[in-house]
Amino acid sequence: MATNYPKFDQKISDHISTNKFQQTKTRPGTIMTYDKTTNTATVVLDERYGGTVGDIINRVPCPFNYGVQNVAPHTGMRCIIGFRDDAEREPYIVTFYLDAYDVGKNILNTHIDTGTPKFMV
Repeated sequence: MATNYPKFDQKISDHISTNKFQQTKTRPGTIMTYDKTTNTATVVLDERYGGTVGDIINRVPCPFNYGVQNVAPHTGMRCIIGFRDDAEREPYIVTFYLDAYDVGKNILNTHIDTGTPKFMV
């Protein structure tokens, strides 16, 4: 027979819920539109356990630093979205970043392939 220990069970339950609040609640996403008057963006989240498209969130606040000129986000820019609770309510953009697969578009072309010279053929 199992023995009940209510104080021990409550302590374990409190510890689990405390750890739950300490976990990060972030997800990657892609900015679809940016409104510069309200400093908010429409973001398409990545699916939680895969790389497919997830939910669309409107009016997500973007980071703003007083006295520092930041680059305004543009369509297609990747970002990390943070949430204030477990139910993923009250989203906010933590930071913007360049996707590793997208970096090649932004690097200047420094190598030119002109083919094999005729004297080497």
